[in-house]
Amino acid sequence: MVELKPSFSDQGVGGSHSLLLYSDGTVRSMGINNFGQLGIGDTQNYSTPQYVAGLNSVVAVSSGTTFSMALKTDGTVWGWGDNSSGQLGDGTRSRRTRPVQVIGLSNVIAISSSNAHSLALKSDGTVWGWGNNGSGEIGDGTIINKVKPVLVANLPDVTAITCGNYHSVALKSDGTVWVWGNNIFSQLGDGTNVNQNKPQQVPGISNIVSINAGIGHTLALDSSGFVWAWGDNSSGQLGDGTKSKRTTVVKVRDMSNIIEVGACAYSSYALSNDGKVWAWGNNGTGQLGIGTESVSYSLIPKDVLHDAIDISIESNHWFALLRDHSVWGCGKNEFGQLGDGTTLKKISPFALPLVPSIAY
Repeated sequence: MVELKPSFSDQGVGGSHSLLLYSDGTVRSMGINNFGQLGIGDTQNYSTPQYVAGLNSVVAVSSGTTFSMALKTDGTVWGWGDNSSGQLGDGTRSRRTRPVQVIGLSNVIAISSSNAHSLALKSDGTVWGWGNNGSGEIGDGTIINKVKPVLVANLPDVTAITCGNYHSVALKSDGTVWVWGNNIFSQLGDGTNVNQNKPQQVPGISNIVSINAGIGHTLALDSSGFVWAWGDNSSGQLGDGTKSKRTTVVKVRDMSNIIEVGACAYSSYALSNDGKVWAWGNNGTGQLGIGTESVSYSLIPKDVLHDAIDISIESNHWFALLRDHSVWGCGKNEFGQLGDGTTLKKISPFALPLVPSIAY
């Protein structure tokens, strides 16, 4: 059986590569590899899953735009690929085509990566960040890049984290949401477009249980199964029936009984408790899975797949794990990131022939 982990929580704005976490704790990768983000020791693209050697006991994976991260059972974090902004957290800016350990991190329980920064959540409820910090997305009160992890300021009792392109989001144990970083699209939800280099609370929402960030928008799921959104809406990715930017929180239309939410570049997704996958927003490369790419966007959620139990969102493609343990994919595939051995985009979800191409 293949497990795709985690569901939505940390793969909103990955690039044109994919990571698959298997139930035995090993990782496969596929797609573009120009920075070594597949972690297999070279920079050649692959359209079928490749075994990431030397990496085992993994419990979570996260793909940034041109780099990758993995969390192991011992609470350590490992990264590979582009490191020009220090996003691998190994104390250097050297590119890595094989996994290296992030310096000084232990007892980590969750990770998230985006364009060029990463976050880690520790078991004590603190959050640590590293990499690009030009918009304050690390949250340490500065706008200076960090090549190794630093503590996010004044943010205790966190239970979940997610990275947008240049902003960061955290969920606290009391159900409140906290944000920091770039705010050009009002993705911080505070009614302004002013960047923040320290966490601040998002007004107008409570009892939140899940979060996910796209390039310029953010989604939150509450305990009643309703979805809330704010920020960039140029492709209808907020699902409120308009393309108007929202500087404060709005409710996604026609959505209930949701158990997971996920934001990719300019699209959004949700998984309901009956196994339906819902999609809305940009569809320029067929990434919504509605069977066409002629419709550039959908302003309200559309039901695109049934019988799903988990889903993983990337930049312009996504995967779903079904109840029968088959894995389905959809969307952009120009570098083979869907792992089917081709570079053809898929405008409808299809079952992946997931056979590892390297024996081990």
